[in-house]
Order: sequence, then C-alpha cells, then structure tokens
Amino acid sequence: MPITPPTVSTSQDPNTLDASSRLMYEAAQALGITCTIMPDHQTILMQQGNLEWYSRGSRTSTQSAIGQTISSNKAIAKQFLQAYQVPTAKSVSITQSSELANLSALQWPLVMKPTKGAHGRGVIVGIQSLTEAELAFQKLAEPALFEEMLQGTEYRIVCIDHRFMAAAYRKAAYVVGDGEHTIEELVALKNQDPNRQAGHKCKLSSITIDEVVLANLQEQQLAPASIPAIGQEIQLRKTANLSTGGEAHTVTHLVCPENKALFEKIAQIFDLSVIGIDIMCQSLESPISMQPKAGVIEINKSPGLRMHHFPSVGEPIDLATNILTSTIKHLSGLNQ
Repeated sequence: MPITPPTVSTSQDPNTLDASSRLMYEAAQALGITCTIMPDHQTILMQQGNLEWYSRGSRTSTQSAIGQTISSNKAIAKQFLQAYQVPTAKSVSITQSSELANLSALQWPLVMKPTKGAHGRGVIVGIQSLTEAELAFQKLAEPALFEEMLQGTEYRIVCIDHRFMAAAYRKAAYVVGDGEHTIEELVALKNQDPNRQAGHKCKLSSITIDEVVLANLQEQQLAPASIPAIGQEIQLRKTANLSTGGEAHTVTHLVCPENKALFEKIAQIFDLSVIGIDIMCQSLESPISMQPKAGVIEINKSPGLRMHHFPSVGEPIDLATNILTSTIKHLSGLNQ
C-alpha cells in the first residue's frame, strides 16, 4: 500500500536537512524522484512510480537492519572483524571501572572510544597509562572500547552494494601560522570561510576550541594565544572527523586491487548496502594485510557524503546518485 505523504505542516526547504540528507534530496530531484521532507527534517519520503522508500543521510529503507545493529556497537563490530580475520587493532571492551585491569593485555598507548557514538564524540587518543585510562573512562561515564593505536594515515572508504566506490584522506583540524596572528585568531579566520558552519549542514564544519583542542595544544607547548611562525602547521585535533573541522582529500585512484577486495569483503561481512570503513594504514597502494600496525578503525552504517562530494583536494564523487540508483534497482527487483 502506498505511503500517503504527511498532512502535518512541515518545511520543504532542503536547507533544513543536514549535508548528507540534502545531497540525497538534490540527487533525487535530479533523477525525477518526488521528495517529501518529514517533520524531523532529516528523513525524506521518496517516491518514483510505484516505488517508495525513506532516506535518512546516506541510509535508505533497503539498508540491512541487522547490519546496522552490528555496526552500531563498536565492541560487537570488533568481534566480527576479528572473527573474519580482518586486520584491526587489539582491543578490550570495558563496561565498569573494575574491568580496567584487563587493559594490561594491551600495549600502551591506547585509544578510548564510546561503544556507541559518532562524529568522534568521546574519543581519546594516546592514553599512556592505567591512571589516564581510569580518568578518561570516569569522565566518559559509559561503556567504552580501548584499543591499541594503529599507525599511518586515516582514510574513509565507502562501498555501495558491496562494491568499492570511494576513498578519502581525512586531515584533522589545523591552522597554518602567518607569524602575526594567534592560534585563536587563525581559527576565527579559518571559520570565516563561507563553506564552514556549525554542525553538519555545510560543506565543512566550523572549528571549535574546546578542552580537547586545548589539551592537544598543551602537548605541543602551545596555547590559543601563541603566535605560530610563518608556515608552521598546528594540529588542533588528533581525530580527523569533518564534524570537528577536518578536511578531505580524494584518494580513490590510489587504492590497489587487494585493498578493494578487502573493503568489499568487509561490506559483505556487515551486510550493509552502504558502508563507511575507517582505515589506518601507511598506504592504500599496497595491501593493508602486509602493513604493520594497519587495520580497520571502525565501521559506519551511515557514512557522511560531503567529504566525497566536496573534497578540499581532488575530484568529487557523486555517491548520492549511486546510492539512489542502487536503491531503485533493489526495490524494483522486490516488486517483480
């Protein structure tokens, strides 16, 4: 039975959507798909002929519910990666403080991340001791995954219909000194870019100087009032999320066949028609399985699209259209 569009008053302005949902909306319009923005301003009812489905970010109604459940819990996702012998960091899941002694099985430094979380929330990189781990866990106040640190560069991979589609290098938030302005002023100047706004609705997100940035600056013996030298690059964060001010470079053309096969295997393992795979490795041009301290960081059931549509460096990749084409093909097959 067809879904009747809602009769409640709701804005049909795509600017109310976040970046990924808006990209899906715009791609759908270009394909002649009728779109109704739902009252939550994130979900879109899409209709074409006798086909209809919901879209929310890069997810659609055809996304596996089991795959989403598995990938939503980092501890469970880690178990699946290990079961299929996919390269990933050794880890320990902690639900209460009394279990922190189990971290002795790992090699310091460690990364702590909430078992359920997104956009880099609560992630602490470079924990050097049990004391630091205890303080971080107490502050987080929820179940967490502690894992050994991988080495190399962080990349985001996207597969659609279990096929490799895109790879992007994500550069963590940073500023470059001019010998005149303070770090705080350089951040403010960078945030003046019209492509940067708070949240996830624009091509890039604003950079915020919070306690994480302050801690990273302190490690570099710097402060917001410090004036970097001309050309000196200051790393503000250790995690490369776009949502915290990071940038993306397209590197799809660099991925070797062995790594493409690995990424497609991971997409099949998690039963996700659209999947984001975060990788840490020395290079995408050689097999990750042959690289020391390389592997999967985490799995994303609803990968952001803007880093691929609006890279700071490299050619854009239209993932939204590919997702919609896949969805229509899948739903058409069900209706036959």
